[in-house]
Amino acid sequence: MMSAQADFFGVDVGAGYWHANFGGTVIADVTLADELHLDTSNSTFVFVAFEHPVPLVPNIKLAHTRLKDSGAGRLARDFTFNGQAFTTNQAVSSTIDLSHTDATLYYEIIDIGMDLDVGLTGRFFQGEMLVNTTLEDIDAFLPMIYGRARLGMPFTGSWVSGDINYTGFGGNSVSDYRVSLGWETANFLLPELGVEGGYRSFSIDAQADNLDIKADTKIDGWFFNLTGHF
Repeated sequence: MMSAQADFFGVDVGAGYWHANFGGTVIADVTLADELHLDTSNSTFVFVAFEHPVPLVPNIKLAHTRLKDSGAGRLARDFTFNGQAFTTNQAVSSTIDLSHTDATLYYEIIDIGMDLDVGLTGRFFQGEMLVNTTLEDIDAFLPMIYGRARLGMPFTGSWVSGDINYTGFGGNSVSDYRVSLGWETANFLLPELGVEGGYRSFSIDAQADNLDIKADTKIDGWFFNLTGHF
């Protein structure tokens, strides 16, 4: 059946852990892993989604990812960051915080054992980049295209799914996708509880005037979360 909305009112919640590996460069092509020793973040995330059968009114999903890492290293180049000069071989301590909150409005286009959702996400960054005592806030709003597909395995309670948020503008791009395998109890009594695990990749290619700092980074790794449906 083709449907723009869920057949019933429902709430989906989840919370989990993301083993996020940092790669790429920031500021003036300074490498995150080799120079700043920013390599692995034990990140966490939470989400809640509200679905309903009201025609034309979109469903809503809210999510927050805490994505932060600190390290100490030695520079391989000269550069200026927020008015402060840094020199080759200088020892620095640094922190990068790319934490963000997503607000997604979406429609359920297909609901026949396979779910297909499409919509728009507003992503709000609330982070910072710190090198020694020099700080630059990362406060930005990005509109992104959202899509999600989920295929249930008959009589098992399990599913495979994938979702993506993407935006591209003026030579800049941000992409964030996940692929996962999950399982949920199917006892026809609420709540239905489940587990999910998979891989997430988050890439940023942006200039300083769009994201407050220049960045060409990829952050990826496996994740695990618990889910509940009410």
